[in-house]
Amino acid sequence: MLPYSESDFCKPDDGLDYVFGKMSAIYGSVFTRHWEGVDPSLVRQVWKEECGSRLTYRPKIDYALKHMSPDRPPSALAFAKLLNDGPRIPDKPNFHIGMDKPLAKDNELVKKTLADIRKMVEAMR
Repeated sequence: MLPYSESDFCKPDDGLDYVFGKMSAIYGSVFTRHWEGVDPSLVRQVWKEECGSRLTYRPKIDYALKHMSPDRPPSALAFAKLLNDGPRIPDKPNFHIGMDKPLAKDNELVKKTLADIRKMVEAMR
């Protein structure tokens, strides 16, 4: 199981901004001309749809950026595949909220609560 770190996660828009910023720096004008004449909001929408929640996990994004072709920028579909090949997104741990020690059966609060529940059940019958 991969260790979970909250700092490894970001919002999809922040992940996409990071990806596009890195690609602009790596590919230069080739990257920006790639979508010449296409509505930028449509480009972002399609990339977010194709890449989905994988844009929220930084190690997966960094893996994809390191494995891009050195010759030309990837399409949204090609980048989504690179994201898939990257590390698995770890599950967020579940924290159990409870008492330090269980209540004893002879505890007065437990007895009163059980009696109240029995009354409510009888009233529903």
